[in-house]
Amino acid sequence: MDSCLYDLKEYECGLEMNELSIKCFLFADDQVVLVPSACEQQEVVNKMNDSVKKKGIKVNVSKTKMMAFERGESTIECDLVIEGEKVEQVKEFVYFGSLFTNDDKHDRDIERRMMREIK
Repeated sequence: MDSCLYDLKEYECGLEMNELSIKCFLFADDQVVLVPSACEQQEVVNKMNDSVKKKGIKVNVSKTKMMAFERGESTIECDLVIEGEKVEQVKEFVYFGSLFTNDDKHDRDIERRMMREIK
């Protein structure tokens, strides 16, 4: 594991922060951080950014995305900032071939996979 990401190893097993569990998936230079509360996300991202800055690495904000999982019809708008730059909020992303959507439903991912099988 890359040494700059090793500093974030505490997140892999679940960091308790204000009684909230933070999970992190690391692979090469990709990272997914799951934060159970939108109000805690800026603090977690600040810690992640501080960790990589210590190693002389800069987070590429244009490649960084954030997504809030939603319940019901309400839309959660989150302003997440890294080094003064706003992070784009998305409604879906693909990670390791799986489609994650902000409504946490899997039907679009299953349909997408089935369409690839047909082709």
